[in-house]
Amino acid sequence: MSDHATTLYSQIAPILRQRGVPGVAVAVMHHGDTTFLEFGVTNVEHALPVNRDTIFQVGSISKTMLGLIIGRLVEQGRVELDAPVAPYFPAGTGVDERITLRHVITHTSGIDAQNMIADAPRILGNHADDALQASLPHFVRRPLLFAPGTDYSYSGPGIMVAAAVVEKATGRHYADVLQDEVLDPAGMTNTFTTADQVITRRVAAPHGHDRYGRPELLTDRGWQRHWQLPGWDVPGGGVLSTARDLMKYAAYVRSPAAPAGLFDVQAHRGPIGRDIGLAWWLEDVAGRPAMLHDGLTIGYATRLVLIPSEDLAFAVLTNSLEGGPAVKEIERVIARTLFGHVPLRATGPVDDKLSDALLGTYDCGFYGTVTIAPGTRAGELRMIANQAPADSDRFTIELSSADRLVRCGEDSLIMLEPNGEESSRIPFVRDPDGTVSALRIGERIASRVA
Repeated sequence: MSDHATTLYSQIAPILRQRGVPGVAVAVMHHGDTTFLEFGVTNVEHALPVNRDTIFQVGSISKTMLGLIIGRLVEQGRVELDAPVAPYFPAGTGVDERITLRHVITHTSGIDAQNMIADAPRILGNHADDALQASLPHFVRRPLLFAPGTDYSYSGPGIMVAAAVVEKATGRHYADVLQDEVLDPAGMTNTFTTADQVITRRVAAPHGHDRYGRPELLTDRGWQRHWQLPGWDVPGGGVLSTARDLMKYAAYVRSPAAPAGLFDVQAHRGPIGRDIGLAWWLEDVAGRPAMLHDGLTIGYATRLVLIPSEDLAFAVLTNSLEGGPAVKEIERVIARTLFGHVPLRATGPVDDKLSDALLGTYDCGFYGTVTIAPGTRAGELRMIANQAPADSDRFTIELSSADRLVRCGEDSLIMLEPNGEESSRIPFVRDPDGTVSALRIGERIASRVA
């Protein structure tokens, strides 16, 4: 791996300048050798160099740790994946009796993903209780998106239910279970869940872009109170870790010490070839079967990927809300450097029949809506973001537009960057009569409204 380090460094550094990302920590573990690549600064206002032990919010990579805990409890006979979760909670709580533990850990419960983020500024006001059990009344009685087990839509509240089951089954606070079942066994000595724990260490601060595209420190910009995520969101996104510790974690989850079944297919995520294990996404990366998860919080974009056939794991941690495209580019650089040729996805023009089926507007919940419209080039479409209006009592996340969409396989579109590079994939849902009834934006169902 050391032979590739210089190549990787020379190709990654320009990406960060072009994308306006203040700091990045990259770790690559290949055939037992680990290389760390460190770029930029922790904070544009109080700069320290990023290193392999700089702490980032890792976002939804946290969900895979909950999956590991559930796998362990299943092995111990303390929970069952196909058992309903409602009996864990007081009578009348409102958890649908059809929902099982498998449903909530695989985002197939139908629990709506939206309102806990949108309503958090109001819910968390006046120092409200942010514990996992306190989160349930805020969403469990809302209508389900679909009958449990019949579809897939990424759901943070569903993950909260799964973690609340862990607390009920163990009689312990989730953070303590995480420490004993994941962090200590994996040797993750620099991974935490609270600001108090990390305040004396080197921490990457959250950034976005100002109106000129320059990195800007973000303070009190998210759905959470200040920097630390609410207690109910620790299992779903609130773990604080480092590039070095994530490589320890990657080694541990593939070791005999980890519970079996973490990477067995538990459900399908909609598009052909995209599945989910115990919270781990299962899909191809660079043409090879992989286990992975992305993370996105206010000011951070991250990714952890395991490719067993190549004895490879890598993590990319950025301190930028707009770091997602940089993460994708860095992944392509790693793949090209290690594998040489990387097969491209099967893309092609959108024919007239599919174009007619896709044109319309789709509901993205509290984000707003998106409209699929004809593109400016033959065989392409474009996506127009219709942002939800700002509300001082609710949080909104900015939707992305895309000037170029082409077909990707049988059931997806894919965004193209201005230079033609592939970006985010947008699956679509067809009814039996061929009608496109929904898109999947960021893994969440966006149903047609017009």
